[in-house]
Amino acid sequence: MEGNVDLLNCDIISIIGSRSCSENGINITGKFANELSSCGITIASGLASGIDSYAHLYSYGNIGKTIAVLGSGFDHIFPIQNIPLYNKILENNGLIISEYPPNTMWKSKYFLERNRIISGISLGILVIEASFRSGTSVTARLAHSQNRKIFAIPHEIWDSHGVGTNKLIKNGAILVTCVEDIFNELQLYEYLENMQNLNCINDYHNNYHNIEKNFEHPKIHFSNKDCQDIYNLISDTPISVNDISKKTLKSINIISNALLTLELQGYIKKVAGGYICILNK
Repeated sequence: MEGNVDLLNCDIISIIGSRSCSENGINITGKFANELSSCGITIASGLASGIDSYAHLYSYGNIGKTIAVLGSGFDHIFPIQNIPLYNKILENNGLIISEYPPNTMWKSKYFLERNRIISGISLGILVIEASFRSGTSVTARLAHSQNRKIFAIPHEIWDSHGVGTNKLIKNGAILVTCVEDIFNELQLYEYLENMQNLNCINDYHNNYHNIEKNFEHPKIHFSNKDCQDIYNLISDTPISVNDISKKTLKSINIISNALLTLELQGYIKKVAGGYICILNK
């Protein structure tokens, strides 16, 4: 373990989902991770790309902290683009867990093995998005065997990102549409009181500082072409992931990874309607 081991004594909710997440999945993850952690809940996830990354990102700076469970040793963080996120978690008094020796290279089976820890340390798991067959579904089965609550976000029936979550709900997972649903099911009534005291909690975007408009776009160059192409499109007017995809012809997965990198480095912020550029201080 690296970091704040005391977090294991806190109330923990694990947030999991697809690596190839949608823009809607990113928004939902941000909302739930921010609201839960702002109320004092610790967020756990697997430091994978996609939903896991955003679960950590939108929780580590709040009252609550975050726990990342690895499917590798500490010397082989995967994916490598999440090394900055790994460092940010530790800098913000979070916790990194691995059951493998430091020099252990990641393997697919290790990710499946670590899922039992993600569910085991939590009061319950929240599934944001899951395809028909995914590691997320495996974690849900493990959570069931460990007598953990399984919460799932419902999806439109034609959305491939939500086939797994809708199936979980059909099989008994608890449908949730807000953080209050989780607190009520777990009888965590003290956190409901915390929500009432947080006037800005209804929209996770409100936790960001107001951005001054009409600033000059900073001339910054990136070694990563995807980051450069995407950063060049972002200004003080919010632009969505879908709009970026249309303009760059890049996949949502590539765009999401680049946006996460830019956000971690302080070049952009997520706001209502998409992403805006900010001055890097």
